[in-house]
Amino acid sequence: MKYYVFTYTGKPIGESGENFGTKYNFDNACEICGSGAIVKEKLRCSKIDTTLKDIFQTLDGDYIISENLYNRMINENIDVVNLKNVSNRRGDKLPFYHFFSAIRLPKAYETKGLILENQCKVCKRDGHFNDMVMGNLEDHTPSKILPVQLLYNKRDLDLIHQFDILSTWEHMGISNKKATGNLVVRYARPMLVVSDSIKEIMEKLQLGNLKFEPIKTLL
Repeated sequence: MKYYVFTYTGKPIGESGENFGTKYNFDNACEICGSGAIVKEKLRCSKIDTTLKDIFQTLDGDYIISENLYNRMINENIDVVNLKNVSNRRGDKLPFYHFFSAIRLPKAYETKGLILENQCKVCKRDGHFNDMVMGNLEDHTPSKILPVQLLYNKRDLDLIHQFDILSTWEHMGISNKKATGNLVVRYARPMLVVSDSIKEIMEKLQLGNLKFEPIKTLL
């Protein structure tokens, strides 16, 4: 089975997470910054009720899929049975699912296409950002986000082939467990890695604004 770094490249829709009453589990999270926190019950969202998209990302970095896409993947025997419905900020269930995995990959042996900024000094899991080549207004050259490549030792991936969705050890953006000064509470989200089964069904359904970048292994 092949695996890919999964990215939504469209415009974010709605909000989710920390500021809407979502409860988190910190059992395997950094005690200082909170990186590694996972949703304990339901991911609470705002302003996603009217969208008809089958998959999108919120402004807070959470991936959301429609009930229709969830059922299609279940029918294709894709391992998404543990995904949970999301709710609105009052806690009422919505016909969408949080596209996420509590199964974590180990730290990548090497990363490309990512830069590091303001990492937590204890866990060093957050602080990852997409690297890019800046454009030039004078010659109308657009900015370009560089491809992300994660390299793993083959033995680190020997046990993952039973899963269709995994989370990376590396987390995107900055985590703040406590609001201080201008900083709000936020837990950096991991990147998602998906199987070729998920890639195939999303391409079959012609879902737009998606990018799949193959992960690499050391021989």
